Amino acid sequence: MINKKVIWLFLFILIPVFASADSPAGPGNKWINHTDLKNVVTIAMDRSAPLAYCGSEGGLFVVNVESGEIVRKYTNIDGLISNNITAVYIDTLDRLWIGTADGSISILNFSSNTFKYIYDIKNSNESNKNIYDFIQFGNYMFVATGYGIQKISVLNLSFTDAPYYQLGTFPGKTKVTTMTILNSRLFAGTAVGIAYVNLYNTNLNDPMSWTNYSQTPLNSNLKCSETFDGKAFFGSTTGFGYFDGQYWQLFPHPGIAAAQIFDTKAIGDKLYIIADAFVFFVPKTNLSQVSPYTPQGTYLTLNNYNDTPLIGVFEMGLGYYKNSVFTTVYPNCPYRNSFEYLSIGQDGVLWSAGGQDLTGAYSGFYKYQDNVWTAYNTSTTPPVGNSNFFRRIFSSNGTVWALCYGGGATKVQGDKINNYNPQNSPLPGIPGYPNYCVPFGGAYDNAGMFWMSFYGTDKSKSLYAVTGDSTFLGFNNPDVVLAARFEHMAIDNYNTKWITSSGNPGGLYFFNENGSLYNTADDIYGFYNVNDFESNDITSVIVDKNNEVWVTTINGIFIISDPYAAIVNPNNKPAPRKLGLISGNIQVPFTENCKCIASDVLNQKWVGTKNNGVFHLSSDGTTLIEQFNTTNSPLLNNEITSIAVNPTDGRAYFGSLYGLSSVQTDAISPLAEFDKIICSPNPYLVPPKVNLRIDGLVENSSVKIITLTGDVVAEFDSPGGKIASWDGKDKRGNYVPSGVYIVVGFNKDGSKVGKGKLAVVKR
Repeated sequence: MINKKVIWLFLFILIPVFASADSPAGPGNKWINHTDLKNVVTIAMDRSAPLAYCGSEGGLFVVNVESGEIVRKYTNIDGLISNNITAVYIDTLDRLWIGTADGSISILNFSSNTFKYIYDIKNSNESNKNIYDFIQFGNYMFVATGYGIQKISVLNLSFTDAPYYQLGTFPGKTKVTTMTILNSRLFAGTAVGIAYVNLYNTNLNDPMSWTNYSQTPLNSNLKCSETFDGKAFFGSTTGFGYFDGQYWQLFPHPGIAAAQIFDTKAIGDKLYIIADAFVFFVPKTNLSQVSPYTPQGTYLTLNNYNDTPLIGVFEMGLGYYKNSVFTTVYPNCPYRNSFEYLSIGQDGVLWSAGGQDLTGAYSGFYKYQDNVWTAYNTSTTPPVGNSNFFRRIFSSNGTVWALCYGGGATKVQGDKINNYNPQNSPLPGIPGYPNYCVPFGGAYDNAGMFWMSFYGTDKSKSLYAVTGDSTFLGFNNPDVVLAARFEHMAIDNYNTKWITSSGNPGGLYFFNENGSLYNTADDIYGFYNVNDFESNDITSVIVDKNNEVWVTTINGIFIISDPYAAIVNPNNKPAPRKLGLISGNIQVPFTENCKCIASDVLNQKWVGTKNNGVFHLSSDGTTLIEQFNTTNSPLLNNEITSIAVNPTDGRAYFGSLYGLSSVQTDAISPLAEFDKIICSPNPYLVPPKVNLRIDGLVENSSVKIITLTGDVVAEFDSPGGKIASWDGKDKRGNYVPSGVYIVVGFNKDGSKVGKGKLAVVKR
């Protein structure tokens, strides 16, 4: 036991005073969301500044068109209700109306930079709540939705009239996708044609007030509308036409009249049209005179700044000509919103396999380092291989293996990238398709060797070790898994590989080469059937810091506490036990549909579920520390595909098909040596609103709070990492009085000591 008076004398003589003004505030529970903002589907232009408000499926960003600078980004963390933006519009009160796919409306006041919200559509019982368009007439905003048109007062944001469900003879609740106004007539483009009405008609709820037009090509899937030169123009997926005030006409240029139209915009004395793979323009004096405006590409939407078209460009953000050069601008962001699998190496760099996004597109893989996203795919980085369907990725000690479903395994070391497949390596194909290579699971063993498992194989080998300089050694499948489909893998402290298996049979396979890669006679293996886990679907597996095997299923979590016993006697392997949470002194089975699991440096567990977000559990899993979902947090979606916790800064990342969320935690790797202990907030007000954050500890530190006279008022153990916390109470459970205190951290034998100062102010 170290004498407290000796501690105080040591501190008084040798420790410099750390003034509270120099103590940085801790990061707290700060959330960050990362979403793909590159696909700009809607643009609104500020009338008093060169600012373009660009809506995407990942949120909103603002571009100063003159400088090309990204001025601001908005996601659900910054005030939006939802990130999937489908329509933006600036009203006459200088407010930006933001409509989204879930029916929510966020209204940004430019002068105060504050939001107001309209939840009525989002909270309705309508089946399609998507907001497709806004248009203002007088003091009312008309809102095009998936079930008709809503009318909202711009002055008090109240709804006027019932929804306009029946537009003439069109079926009730027909989807309305675009609107324009010509001579006090509201024109609505729908899924089945065009409906229009005189806005001075006092009863728009009466279907007889509406007139319908549904001739080819404007009889289905209307995409856009615009008023130009006294005419109302409409584009659909099959063509382009207009209403001249009396008659409906096909567009005079046959190519445009039959093209796939995405958007149209009147700019000056020209009408711009996104048709097929180009932006074209026509003068109002001769509509048949069509000229291309952009090179071939994929263009999504149009707007205007000082008679210069602003164009939403697929995966390139906002595009426009500047000094005769077509320029694109977008924030640094992930390549796609899909994050199927996450991995963080010892260097703290985050890697993600994108998998397949919600549109069905393959996403490659991404790197996040120093707040910068880098995309790896066949377009940006051809050496990754011939496919972008990367589903798993694993990083360790500067080496990254990205596994492509169908395309083999890609190794990344710095700037060196190599793809391995059946044509240039011994890796297997699948029966009938010898070049289709499907690696799925992976893990690094205790010697740093990478192992990978295969979902399918034409060589009766589903497990491979990467030896030497990317030499692949395959292991024959034993009878127990001869036709298995290997998926996730984890490796324990005994180098046993634990591999989930689907197909026939389904379960958990374990394999240990017994220290000899090339002598298969002494290999040890065994198999747990899915019935051992009370489930027909095992979803992932990890090995935690206590060398326990944690297995997630669609019916909760199971733990194999003694994995060594399995390789000692595979025929009498230890039974998995089902995880239960302690609630009211009763252990309740944890039955969530679990998709993924991660263990942090404190050995606490983070569980991603199919429907209920993230569960943060104690190291033994019996205590629920916190739960995050879309209702109580900025989490992007309640279905979590992957979790990783960065040991260098404690940030927990949650992958989904809607983007990547992260939250700051205290699970930070401990220091090897003490430097100085930093307390925050400092001064510390008691009774406190938050616990004191004590930063700068070595592994498994003990912490003492000491008065300037050397009395120890509180002492406790850290959770094990770099961070500990204190509630401001002494050993008797009372809040300590105001004053200056010394905070001291010790390692287990007292040979390492860290120190800091803390001011406490009692309220």
